[in-house]
Order: sequence, then C-alpha cells, then structure tokens
Amino acid sequence: MKSQLALVAAILAALFVAGCDNAATPVALPTVLTLVNSLEDLADPPDGTVTLRSALAAAAPGETIRFDPDLDGGVIELSIVGEAHSVLKGEVMGIRDEPSGPVSYLVGYFERDYGKSALYARKRVVIDASNLPAGITFAWVGSDDARVLAVYDSLFMTNVTVTGGRSVAEDISTGDPDDQPWTLGRGGGLAVWGEARLVDCTLYDNHCVGDFESSRDRGAFGGGLYANIVILKNCVVSSNTVLGGGAGGGGVCSVGGAQTPATVSTIDGCAITGNRISALFTYGAGVYSDGGGIGNLKTLELINSTIARNVVEPAPGMPPFLLAVGYWRGGGIYMSNGFMRVHGCTVVENEVSGVPRTDSLGRANLAGGIAATVGNAHSVEEMVIGHSIIAGNVVHELGMGGPVNSYAHDVFTGSLLYFRSMGYNRFGVLDFGNILVPVGQENWKSLCRKHYPQLGDENGVDVADVLDLTGGVTRSPSMLSAGVGAGDPVVLHYAPAGAALDRIPTAAYSVAEVFAEYRIGPNDTNDFLEIVLGRVEDHYGLPGFAATRKTDFEAFLQSVDTDEDTDGVQPYLDPLGNPILKLADTQWFGPPETWPKEVPNFPYIEFWHQLDDALRAQNIPGMGIELLGDEAWSALFASGPLSENSDISMTVTTEDRAAPALLVEDQRGVARPANGLGDIGAIEAP
Repeated sequence: MKSQLALVAAILAALFVAGCDNAATPVALPTVLTLVNSLEDLADPPDGTVTLRSALAAAAPGETIRFDPDLDGGVIELSIVGEAHSVLKGEVMGIRDEPSGPVSYLVGYFERDYGKSALYARKRVVIDASNLPAGITFAWVGSDDARVLAVYDSLFMTNVTVTGGRSVAEDISTGDPDDQPWTLGRGGGLAVWGEARLVDCTLYDNHCVGDFESSRDRGAFGGGLYANIVILKNCVVSSNTVLGGGAGGGGVCSVGGAQTPATVSTIDGCAITGNRISALFTYGAGVYSDGGGIGNLKTLELINSTIARNVVEPAPGMPPFLLAVGYWRGGGIYMSNGFMRVHGCTVVENEVSGVPRTDSLGRANLAGGIAATVGNAHSVEEMVIGHSIIAGNVVHELGMGGPVNSYAHDVFTGSLLYFRSMGYNRFGVLDFGNILVPVGQENWKSLCRKHYPQLGDENGVDVADVLDLTGGVTRSPSMLSAGVGAGDPVVLHYAPAGAALDRIPTAAYSVAEVFAEYRIGPNDTNDFLEIVLGRVEDHYGLPGFAATRKTDFEAFLQSVDTDEDTDGVQPYLDPLGNPILKLADTQWFGPPETWPKEVPNFPYIEFWHQLDDALRAQNIPGMGIELLGDEAWSALFASGPLSENSDISMTVTTEDRAAPALLVEDQRGVARPANGLGDIGAIEAP
C-alpha cells in the first residue's frame, strides 16, 4: 500500500508540472484518484488489483482515472458487456406533410436505448493516460457486438486509443408503436451524451450498424465517436465505418450541443481519414454535425486538421427503387444546421458515390468534399473558410449497373445563408448552385450571399499543384484505411507544395463584404426582379439579355403544372390564391424562415437559379464562379431610391471584417510560419 501511495504522489507531482503549460488539460487535478494497475478485464478483481472496469465503477463523478507506468503501451482487452441497454439521450424525429412535400421535424431529445457497451457510466468520467509515453489502448475483443464506452454525462480522456467497438442496432420491438423498436447504432467506439473532450487520442477500426426501417429517429451515427458536444485536440480518427438506412459521421458525429448552453464543437490538430459510411441517406464520412439540431444555431469549428480519403457510398445490396431516392453528401464534412468554420485545414481526396437526381427546385442529392444541407427543414447559417486547401474531392455518379460519370466537387454550399471566405484558400470546385437565393427585403441584408473571392483566394486548383502527393504524404504505420484505398495505411497529413507555400501574411488583414437590401411599401409596385435584369444587361453589355430572360422565365411559369391529377395546367399560386404567370407576379412572399418550403416562393427561387445559369452561359470576362458576388452587387446598386422605381429604396454597405490570424502552430505542433509567410492548409513545410 505504501509503495502504491508513493507512486500516486509521484504521478501527481509530475502531472502538476507538466500540466502548467497544457491549455488542453480538461479538469483540475483532484486530491483523490483511482490508479489502474492491471490490463485484465475484471469487474471484481482481487485485493490490490485495480482494473479499468473496476476503476470506472468505483470512481466518483469527475474523479480522475490514471494508470500505473508499468502499463505503458498496454492493451486492455475488454470482453464483458457491462451494459446490454446503455441509456443516453437521442433525438426523436417525426414527419409532417407540407405543401412542398414531407418534412422531417424534431420531436425532442429523450432517453433512448443505445444497446450494448463494454463500459457504461452515468456520471462525469475523466480518464488520463498522459503519464504513459506510449499511451494505453481500450479494445473490444468480445464475441458479441458492443461499443467500447458509453457515458451519460461528459467524458474527458487523454492519450487513449479506442478500437474494436461495434454498435449494432438490435430489434427490441414490443408491438407497442410508442416503444423504441431498435437499439441505436451510434458511437462504435465512444457514445457520449454530454461533452466528449479528447486530447491525444486515437479512435480506429470501430463500427456502427443501424437498422433499415423507415423511421428517421434511428439513424446510425459516429463510427468512431458520437457525442453531443465534441472537443478534439491532436486526435486521430481513422478506419471507422457506419452502415444503415440513414448514416452520418463515419469518423465523428457531433449533435452540436442540443439542450445545453454550449455552442461550439471543435476539432483542432486532428487527422480524420480513411473512414467510410454506407447507407441510403448518407452524410459526412469524416465529420457530421447537426449544429445543435433543427432550429439551433451552434457551431462546428475545424482548425489545423486533415480530413482526407473518407468515402460516402450507397449501402450494399440496395434495390434500384431505393437508390433512386437516396442522398449521398459530404465525403469529408457535412453540416446540417448552425455555423461552420474551417481554418487552416486540408480537406482532400474524399469520395462520394451515388445515383444522381435533383428535386423540383433543382437541388442535387450528391455533394463532394464539404457539404451543407439541402432540404425543406434545415439550413446552415454561414460557412466561413480561411487558409485552407479543399481540392481533389470527387463525386462518382452511379447508374443502376455501376459508375457512369465522375467529377471534381469540393465545396457544396447547399441551403446556406452566407458563404464567407477569410482569404488565402485553395479551392478546386466551389459549387454555389444551391445556395439560398437572395432575399433583399428590409432587415435581411442578403442580396449578396457569396462573399468570395477575398485576398489570396484561388479556385480551380488541382490538388497536385498544392500538395506533395508523392514524397509528402505521411501515413500511419499501423492503421489501415476503410475509405479511399481500403486496406492501405491511412494518411495522417500531406505536405503543402507549389501554390500553397509561403502565402499567408503574419500581419493582420481584413476582408470586405458587401451587404444589400431594399425597402418597399406594402401597396407599392415591386418590380425589383425586372430591374435586376435590366441593370445586369447594362452593366455587363448584354444586349437583349433582360427581355430574353423575362420571356423565357414567363414561358417556364406558364408551363408549370403543380397538380398532374387535375385536368389542365395548374400554375403556382401566390398566398392569396392568384396564379403566378408573369415575372411581375414573382415575389418572395415569406414568412421569414430560412428554408424554401413555401410553395409560393418556388417561382422566386427558380428565377434566381435560372439567372445564375444564364450568366454562367455568357462567360462574362472578369465574372468569377460566384457570379453575383460582392463586386457585382456593389457595381449594380448603390444606396438610395432606384431610378427605375422610386418606391424601392436600396441600402448597400461594405463592411470590413477582421480575418483570422495565421495560426501559431500546424497540425503537428510545428511553429508557423517557417519561411516568413505561412503555408496554406494543415501543415507548415520546413
């Protein structure tokens, strides 16, 4: 006993010294701790022996579990299902019919059965292996399927590897329609309803399998990690998989802070690579965030991280009639609600496969490297990207017999309010095709949604021009990819090259963003769309453009049949029941939601999409992929009444926004910059 107490005292002293300059240390060191001194998996070990299982059971909430130095580099092989019915909270979804079609909605967050876990705790758990140079591994090796650890509270864990977990949905139906019919296949390695704060951890070769029933409250999420709030620092999440009818987050799934005051999930200095999700509705093979759930405005932040070589694909054996209705988006990152910030990251070589289709508003079901939601029930507030490489991501279109087409696809803005570049990005393909259309009316400031390009930005880059794909790829010596190049060692990071080297200044700089809106009285004539066409024609020197666009758009309106079961053509109707057959009838009618679910708004949405298509076809010199972005709106309009219609008064402002500073360190902890100017992406070249 005396020797054990002396060892504890020595560890505490060493950790106190080491922790003084470690900002990532999650909690203050307690005066009492539990010291694991055995690799065995025993619930009731003999006197003098402390196992991980017994320590977890005995530790008070928040008490730190540490490890005897003799366990350095050891593997705790877990073979006991500690809890067959692990209870955590989870969302329950419903479906309601809207005029535009079925819309999912959030019923609420309730206690749910997550099924089998090797280890389970209903308290705050702190596991710290920072005193072990080689760390320690928790591995599920049991004959049954079970995740490694579930925590109904917050989990703080340092220097631990989690592997071998399998969270598999099991039928627990009772015949009562109000009862949960299946356990939730979530968090193959770790499932946490609280904050999961992991430092220097590795999650690999963990798996989730969900059910294939029709209800949307039982999706399979988080092959490596599923948590309400995610805080990852210097972690590796690789070689994990998710399979189900609906699936998200092959590596990491963050609910985003539902029912908590916490507002930000952060992934900093991490490698999330070589993960795979296979499903009918499939999102975010690397990272998925729900932004706190429908109607919440919480943030996913990625810093100094590599998100690479993850795969989104249909589940094997899906019949053709199901493949025709599926969604496959976000090979690297997918965001469903809230805010997304990406700073100093490398998002490359992720792949998405699926059967292509578009809905009645032209919204695509396939999207490549980074994707924001598209749908009637969700929107992402803003996507902010700076100092990042996002290139070399690919979409593979499948026919019923196999691949038929492949194309580069790197950023898909989806149902996004604002795209904001913070400058010095290297993009391959930026797809603004489904970004929410302008709503110029008072208090929206949203005529310009695409704040791109900014200082130092480039698009249309080839990934080989910005990364060293031959000698500059660092791979794991032990983990094998479940994603792109399945079976090959997973990529941890890439060295920058060419146009990514020595670009970012150390001095502070700002970006300029244009915001515009207009005011009009309720009984005044609103011909704003026709004025837009006229000004585009004049400014860009396009004779006949306005008249042609008006004629073509009105022909479209008069061809629409919203009810094929009724004789004759049934056009779109405004909120008063009047047909929308002319450009002058086409308005944004509200109400002030951010998603396009109200059918009277469909013509307005279609107008802007058709205008984008027409401008793209003109190949206007100097007009970038953003088409009508900051520069265009500031050139087309100025503040004050419009000369064409004084009932409409514009407000156009330019706002300077401070760009984020060059990050102090890169993904490996190497100081930035190395050569006077910083490199773009997650790694700073020497």
